[in-house]
Amino acid sequence: RGRRLGSAAVSVAERYRSRPFPHGISVATVGDFVDSWEHLHDLAVAAGDLKDVQRPWMVKAVLATVPAGGAICEIGAGEPLVAGRLADLGYRCTIVDPYDGSGNGPTDLARFAASRPAVRFVPARFGPGLPELEGVRFDAICSISVLEHLGRDAIREVVEGCRLHLRPGGRLLHAIDFVSAGPGADHHRAMLVDFLAHYGIAADSVDAVIRRAEPDPETYLLSAESHNRWRGRMPYESFPMRRVMSVQCVL
Repeated sequence: RGRRLGSAAVSVAERYRSRPFPHGISVATVGDFVDSWEHLHDLAVAAGDLKDVQRPWMVKAVLATVPAGGAICEIGAGEPLVAGRLADLGYRCTIVDPYDGSGNGPTDLARFAASRPAVRFVPARFGPGLPELEGVRFDAICSISVLEHLGRDAIREVVEGCRLHLRPGGRLLHAIDFVSAGPGADHHRAMLVDFLAHYGIAADSVDAVIRRAEPDPETYLLSAESHNRWRGRMPYESFPMRRVMSVQCVL
């Protein structure tokens, strides 16, 4: 707190702090991506995949819903692009990530920590009982492209960790990769429904959001080029194209 922000950071902060922001569950849109491409360009082109819409959305969500200078915990951040940007904007940021390569995530903890000295790194899986977080509460806990990789037990651990470490009135902000059609669709629906049930959001409500998004040309979908990058070295026949969107939660 008290750190002076540069003019570009002030401009970004003023732009998004003054905007109303939707709560509940929604999906990423083309319009939001275009806005990010114009005003948070580096985040909107950094990954070449779904994170290009998710990372700038998270910065906007924090600016719009979390008080300036608040304490933020990002779960499973990998490369600390969002936490680093939020630290530049005056937030106090902690990353909890094992940095063990799970979920195809990176392992370069030492390099990331050296490049972002204002961010606190806790090399662990998020959940209850972490000694590094004993007695710590955050104004917001967030994740980007993390929850879809977790099984039911691991999701319960995340929910319990959030219960312990989110201050009363704090925000839970999640951007979740969601396969709505093609291989993996049933698993992704089950995971999302199971997670949101912890917060009193019924399966019917989840399905209604997806049904509205499916035919909407404004829904931001993972492109064929980006999907091909996700495929890596796997033969296409083993990893065929599917319909992938980002489900966004502000709870």
